[in-house]
Amino acid sequence: MTGTKTDPSLLEALKASAGKKLTAEQLRRQKVSFIMGTLGKDSTITRDRIEEELKRLEGEAV
Repeated sequence: MTGTKTDPSLLEALKASAGKKLTAEQLRRQKVSFIMGTLGKDSTITRDRIEEELKRLEGEAV
């Protein structure tokens, strides 16, 4: 045990945010961010390309 303590206000903020539903836009942004984060640093895939592919996969017009 390290004796490290978490700020109680931070814990309350985490609890409050954990119960909230994401909007469709927030979820889409998280998907794009996750995909961008998994790409290698030498990747040539752009954020726009990822957004286009997600739209295509979700049945939206590109």
